[in-house]
Amino acid sequence: MAATVYPGRDAAPAGEPVQSAEIPTPGALSDALAWVESGAWFACGPPPRARQGWKLYVPFTPVNAREVLDRLAPAMIAARVHFKYVKDLKTLRKLNAGMFGYSQVGKSLVIYLPRTDGALVELLKRLLARYRGECPAVPCARPFGDDLPLYYRYGSYRDRELTIGGTPRADERSDAHTAVPSGIRDTLAQYTTAVRADPEVDAFLRRYPAFEALEQQGKGGIFLALNLASETFQEVVLKVGYHRGQVQPDGRDGCSFLRRELAAYRTIAERGLAALVPRVIDTLDRPRSVIAVLEHIPGSSLLARKLAGTLTADHLERCWAMLDRFHARGIVLGDAKLANFLATDAGDLRAVDFEAAGALEEERAAMHTFVVTDLQPGDPRTTDRLHFLASILYPYQSGRYSWKDRHVQLLPWLNRTPDTDVTAWAVARLLAMVRDVEEHRAYDGGA
Repeated sequence: MAATVYPGRDAAPAGEPVQSAEIPTPGALSDALAWVESGAWFACGPPPRARQGWKLYVPFTPVNAREVLDRLAPAMIAARVHFKYVKDLKTLRKLNAGMFGYSQVGKSLVIYLPRTDGALVELLKRLLARYRGECPAVPCARPFGDDLPLYYRYGSYRDRELTIGGTPRADERSDAHTAVPSGIRDTLAQYTTAVRADPEVDAFLRRYPAFEALEQQGKGGIFLALNLASETFQEVVLKVGYHRGQVQPDGRDGCSFLRRELAAYRTIAERGLAALVPRVIDTLDRPRSVIAVLEHIPGSSLLARKLAGTLTADHLERCWAMLDRFHARGIVLGDAKLANFLATDAGDLRAVDFEAAGALEEERAAMHTFVVTDLQPGDPRTTDRLHFLASILYPYQSGRYSWKDRHVQLLPWLNRTPDTDVTAWAVARLLAMVRDVEEHRAYDGGA
């Protein structure tokens, strides 16, 4: 198979889009390859007869997916192994974002290896050497090391149960410690290289030991931790950006997102709005690791209150006033939604999560996470408000918005009868905004 060079394997400058090549079908990899298609996967080659064994994972990104598959396909086909890979870029983005579960991040290509094949492993390592440090980590598997995008674990091929020493046990896939279950000899360890830790990162994390994971996504994690440097007992929030986590077409990753958030915190403080957000206690910025230590504020998000039925119109009115204050100082939140406002146990409100925030005068200040298709606001401050209203009006599924691809239509809500005080508040605000937009358009047309 002739090698094909696809554009944009390396990250482009921030803000500069990279063309991502579509993921090839198995037929494009080889005319002779037998394969079947499912909802999210292409499964290729002869299915393994064994019920359990080794699984090798090759993570890739939308930018390098096709190139990686083209490079590895001849080796996998020649070895007659069974393998599967995500069938399109949309599925890959969801996988790497953690939308199928945090333990699934990076499992873009899965190679089934019932028996250890050292020759294949060494060949894969050579073929993947050019992608060192370019792909996300697979959280619950063992790395082969050397910054290679290659990981492994031992597991079931057909269900969620293993048989070891004649005894059945659960195939626990969400714990890195069970990547090689007790009773299984790690025959792949001889092909691995020890992972070298960054001593500066290790020292930083020892000052703020985490004891509870609040949220894990492809781009990073949020944890409760202790501040050992504090003279009194102090819980803090540890926010960690993951290198090559949730890579965007322009090359941004989890570290980039957190760097942007920290820049937003600085701008917010410079403009006199620090009281509206958690306090930044400490930071660490390394080439492959960005960590923020934030004030822990006991409370619950307004999304949690909505789902619990305890959200009130007063909460919404106070958030609206907070948006006024941010906008008056030239700050755009970019992701103004219920989940990013915290009602504290002390009765206050704080805004959180500023990965999409920035100063209004910056060219890329507002990186909004949704598009209003029927209003098309030109002002990012208006988009902030419409996003907030959408987060109130639209239904949720397991805590997520239910609209498709974040493209929403708000105007139909003006013809519906509100079912709660909260919905009535949002519809009234939406109506006022629509009238304001219409007045501005009429004025511009008259001029």
